[in-house]
Amino acid sequence: MHELTNNHFTTRDPGLMRLILILMVVVAFQLTSCDHVKKSDSASNTKADTLPLKAFQVNGAEQYIQSILEKGFIEEDGHKLYNPTILKEFYENRNYQPAWTDFHNIEDAFSSIYEIYDDGLEPQDYKYVELYQYYGDFKSAKELNGEKFARFDVLLSDALLTSAAHMISGKIHPQSLKSQWEIGVANYKDTYENVASMLQKSINNKKVSVEFEKIKPSHYMYNGLKKALKEFRVYESNGGWEQIPDGKTLKEGDRDPRVGALRRRLLASNEMEPYTPADSLVYDARLVVIMKMVQKKYGIEVDGNFGKGTLEALNIPVEYRIEQIKANLERGRWVLHNLENKYIAVNIPGFELYVIEDGLEVLTSPVMVGQYQTQTPIFKGTMQYLVFNPTWTVPRSLNGKYLQKLKTDLSFFDKENMEVVTYSGKIVDLETTNWKKYTNANFPFMFRQKPGKNNSLGVIKFMFPNEYSIYLHDTPSKGLFSRDIRAFSHGCIRTKEIYSLAEVLLEGNNEGWTTSKIKSEIATGETKTINLKEKVPILLLYWTAGIGFNQNFYFKTDIYNRDDALIDAINQPFEIQ
Repeated sequence: MHELTNNHFTTRDPGLMRLILILMVVVAFQLTSCDHVKKSDSASNTKADTLPLKAFQVNGAEQYIQSILEKGFIEEDGHKLYNPTILKEFYENRNYQPAWTDFHNIEDAFSSIYEIYDDGLEPQDYKYVELYQYYGDFKSAKELNGEKFARFDVLLSDALLTSAAHMISGKIHPQSLKSQWEIGVANYKDTYENVASMLQKSINNKKVSVEFEKIKPSHYMYNGLKKALKEFRVYESNGGWEQIPDGKTLKEGDRDPRVGALRRRLLASNEMEPYTPADSLVYDARLVVIMKMVQKKYGIEVDGNFGKGTLEALNIPVEYRIEQIKANLERGRWVLHNLENKYIAVNIPGFELYVIEDGLEVLTSPVMVGQYQTQTPIFKGTMQYLVFNPTWTVPRSLNGKYLQKLKTDLSFFDKENMEVVTYSGKIVDLETTNWKKYTNANFPFMFRQKPGKNNSLGVIKFMFPNEYSIYLHDTPSKGLFSRDIRAFSHGCIRTKEIYSLAEVLLEGNNEGWTTSKIKSEIATGETKTINLKEKVPILLLYWTAGIGFNQNFYFKTDIYNRDDALIDAINQPFEIQ
């Protein structure tokens, strides 16, 4: 079911939306072309060297442009201006003369808005059809109406500025989704000192589309997502893929009718090169190799078997995969502008940490993140210091378990190398204190685990002070790093490659901190804090689709169920509040 409402197309089918836009533009062009033929016929007796019109000649539009700007609203189009302040400055500098008279500039602006489809946004959010209809009408008109042209001119300026703002800040503000995303998005008015003069300069130089492209994120992640979006739209246009029936886990040598469906599914998404098997129903050695690559792509345990997790990933329809890519392009617009030269990035659903320097990945480490009930928040911080042989203070939310042990089994605290301390750090005597009088509500102390190999934080913690009390740390439970889904913590980030990470971060101290020296310091058993001379930004991010440095595209499990809300928001027609 599709409808045209309030000058917005609303549709569940982006491909159909694209087709409708194309058809409407073609109609506008046909009208213009017909008029051109008539003009050519009537002009057969004119000089052969008459040049075609390259710009509109408009009179009397100034007063109408000024009136629109004063109202902040184009009544005839039902359009509230998104950028009234910038537009006023822009047109005041022009003495309210129309800005969009040159055909090259107009078509450049149209191209910029139309191609935003490749960034996962809808051109009609920026009045693309209405603008092109105006353009077709003007090109076929014998005389231009100043009032009508004023509406077109301001509408096109506002549409271009709005789409540019969305390229810089995103269409959706992340905090409107009611999830913990505390990385401040760039404001395009702050990013560029004088937006009005930038727009005027691009018009003067006839480089509207060139300047528009420059404001998009140039990060490899964003460009990789755009490439993937095009590829998956091709898969969609080819009919997508069929669902593979449920069944037992397939291992090498198994013969099963579902193998044929599996082969067709992998061919449909170019995840397998065509080949002729000895037996088309056998899960052969070549399929095992292919399956391992597929499992790595989808963040599934790599065993080469075709089991439940792989089945579920491959059965997700192409239409939803496209929506996921669009959602992650939006996340890219939130964070991928002007990243620092050196930074740490943690992809929460990818369960991985990266250290990036000079555009290169210098370290990768598996991590564990918060469970669904204790989600790791998304924010940006600054790594400031490391602690060797840290103590662990139990979060108050976990006190109940330990308070019960105080009342029933004091030996537990010796076994776990734990103690009870006051908020000033004074140790409380376990034997002489009457613990029965305390509950979670009135417990005035803290539980603290002493340093040691079994400490819950391991032997190093990496501190970037924040309001969530989140940090990176080692863990004694290293066996869990072998799991494919590693959401085990209470929010903090357990990191596998602690020594390599410490060495990279301590390079800036110029104190010869090698892995060997770090281990020697830890072996003393003493708690030691080392401030970083080079403070390194750290971003805790949420990518369910993306591309690695090796240019391999991936999907990750949406462990906190955040994709659907963002997908729904992106697909809503853009309306100015």
